[in-house]
Amino acid sequence: MKKSHSLFLAVYLALIAILLAFSIVVALPVNYDYYALSSGERGHSELLNANTTWITSITSTRGLNAAKTLLVVARTSPIVTSELSDLLEFTRRGGVVVMYGSREFIESVLRGLGYEVAYQGPILDPVYSVGSPRRVLVYSSLWNTTVVLDTPYVFNVTGTLTSGELMSTECTGTFSFVDENENGAYDVGEPIGEFPVIYVVKFNSGLLVIACAHGVFTNSVLGENTSWLTHLVSKDRSVILDQSEFKNNVVAYFKLLVVSPRGVSPLYILSVSLAVAVVLYYVYTRETTRK
Repeated sequence: MKKSHSLFLAVYLALIAILLAFSIVVALPVNYDYYALSSGERGHSELLNANTTWITSITSTRGLNAAKTLLVVARTSPIVTSELSDLLEFTRRGGVVVMYGSREFIESVLRGLGYEVAYQGPILDPVYSVGSPRRVLVYSSLWNTTVVLDTPYVFNVTGTLTSGELMSTECTGTFSFVDENENGAYDVGEPIGEFPVIYVVKFNSGLLVIACAHGVFTNSVLGENTSWLTHLVSKDRSVILDQSEFKNNVVAYFKLLVVSPRGVSPLYILSVSLAVAVVLYYVYTRETTRK
């Protein structure tokens, strides 16, 4: 009888620990850059209000209706060749992809397209900006709207594309400058003028939009870029956010699995239900044994 009681107690405590761990993961804020559930300046929690869902693997794009999808890919780490190939195939099927993030990420994308790339530095604009010289205004002639880039930067891009057609290059204003020593102010000799920060590459009926900036649809500037987002999702495109960068982060990835854009996912509810059912089963078995 004591053995049965000890087993019941062990199972009960183990299930309580599992439920507690699940609850902590669901409730714990995770504020990584470009994370879907992050409320930080470079998070994407506000983008979820635009009926956005997410994918946790670039290979998932193979099953998407590309002609009805706007895919947002924002990262801190470089992209690998196989992932870029999947994204280019997605655009060839009519998809629209917007890419932004760290300079290492954007540099890897431009190199993957065949360009030679040399980093010059961050861009500041004391005139055509919103609230801060780091929130730079860029007029897009292609969409006839103004875009705000959070902490843009510029590359010296040479060479030619190995595939696709360069459809448009959008530049900063005439008073912007390259803050080469990154001291936040203009110094004599630093380049000043218009600099290319958005590249639009066409693949069949799809578009690859590459923004050289740390934020585009992040919480920091989404409000200013709502008009551009509306242009991009025309023809009833749904917005999907790539989260494959977090597949090696246990906590962040697990949180994506148990939380959905509309709240707690069925997976979490199922797990809790199963745990409760097991506890009830052992309680019932113990009571029956006593009788």
